[in-house]
Amino acid sequence: MTNFLIYDAKVAVLIIVFYMFYRLMLSCETFHRVNRVVLLLTAVASFVLPLCVITLHKTVRMEAVPTVSVSDLQMEVAADAGPVWWQMLLPLIFIIGVVATLGHTLTSILKVWLLIRRSEQHLQPDGTIVCVTGNAEVSPFSWMHYIVMNRSDYEEHNAAILAHERGHIRLRHSWDLLLVDLLTALQWFNPAMWMLRQDLRTIHEYEADGEVLSQGINARQYQYLLISKASGIGGYSIANGISHSTLKNRITMMLHKKSNRSSLLKLLALIPIVGLALALNARTVTDYVYDEPQKQQPVKKGKKAGTIKVNGQEIKVVGSLAGLKP
Repeated sequence: MTNFLIYDAKVAVLIIVFYMFYRLMLSCETFHRVNRVVLLLTAVASFVLPLCVITLHKTVRMEAVPTVSVSDLQMEVAADAGPVWWQMLLPLIFIIGVVATLGHTLTSILKVWLLIRRSEQHLQPDGTIVCVTGNAEVSPFSWMHYIVMNRSDYEEHNAAILAHERGHIRLRHSWDLLLVDLLTALQWFNPAMWMLRQDLRTIHEYEADGEVLSQGINARQYQYLLISKASGIGGYSIANGISHSTLKNRITMMLHKKSNRSSLLKLLALIPIVGLALALNARTVTDYVYDEPQKQQPVKKGKKAGTIKVNGQEIKVVGSLAGLKP
């Protein structure tokens, strides 16, 4: 478990670095689709890069095999006699956080599913299903291929609301939220992960707003509609809905001048970040090669002349060797 916590700490550092890159370089640009992809890919890459270990081999020649004394082994065993208290406490705290975060996500999914089950459902020609609930406090939101709204909003037949929620469905924003919520469960202690999650939801709203305006709906009237419909979505955190927290930024972004395509060159800054992450995660393995001592070849007593072999080489013997000991 300790190794996994070390891995998760590396992931946390990468998420912070990638998120800082997004906030400094891309957050003010109008490339909403690009920003969405960058946030998702960097979040996933943060979990993948620590697993990509580049191994470098270094060979060292040694004259003799090192010896290890019994006392050294005894000291090593004593050092590993038992885990310190934090090695037992940290995994427990981490698991509690993961369970709590996943529990919150599952509770949200269950609440949305129950609301859909109890709603009056109307199948639309495009395959989406409009779920009409009797709860007047529910603000319009979407989940997978469902659009949920109260009866008053449904009877208005407001084209802008339907276009907005269909935009969320067509762009498959619910799958983004599921993925990020799963990653957040493993990074529940990391503030950057929660901010990334919130920024991704804001980008979803920018994209859905773009879908509405692309259909020729008046921007000012649509902004007034957002102000009148904005509210909390009652604990359905897994769903896309209109909320006050993103409303100001959304109206500002609608009035924002479109970014120049040359701004996309900022994405090149990701290359050195990825390269540095791989370099810092690289490791060097030292291969020790031990030289074997040369073995002396016995020489028979009394041999006068000839050749002997030493380590595969022939050496010519001249004269008597009677005085040598074998």
